[in-house]
Amino acid sequence: MERVRLAILAFFLTLLPATGFSAYYGATFSYDVFATEPENLRGYQFLLSYDPQCFKWRHFNLYFDGGFSRLWVPNQPYFPGYSSVNIYSLSPVFRYSFKKRGPISPYLEISIGAAYINRTKIDDRNFGMHPSFQDRLGVGFYVGNKDQFSLGLHAVHYSNARLASHNNGMTIPIEIDIGYRYSM
Repeated sequence: MERVRLAILAFFLTLLPATGFSAYYGATFSYDVFATEPENLRGYQFLLSYDPQCFKWRHFNLYFDGGFSRLWVPNQPYFPGYSSVNIYSLSPVFRYSFKKRGPISPYLEISIGAAYINRTKIDDRNFGMHPSFQDRLGVGFYVGNKDQFSLGLHAVHYSNARLASHNNGMTIPIEIDIGYRYSM
């Protein structure tokens, strides 16, 4: 067993660049433009990201984000007390970066991560349990001298993957986000 651990550690050490370990750190703010489940859902999401450059290969990249989301249903007379939820999430994100086009660097990304929803109900939806999954699919681009600013569109879905008897979930097909990142 010890040999296996050492082999895994040696593999990851070979991924580190020869000049030292470098990474990008960032923050992204997202606003929900349009939701379908439930229809009148509104909200925002704040993400912090850690992007170690040792997980970059050609146009592919793996980075990690942690987030806080606040979602609510405005003017909800029928379900008082079930009008908002807070969501905490942690996800690995796979990004494909396209060739730089003038001042912009377009990308496509996908992630499936863990989430915790503080309430199991919002509006007429029953999530079944607090632990959940967050699925994100998005497109966007970086701009700036060092590609430090980003603008993107994402689709987000939360559900428990049928691990509980109820699995209504929430879907936000259009979320616009703006971000900033810096390297160390």
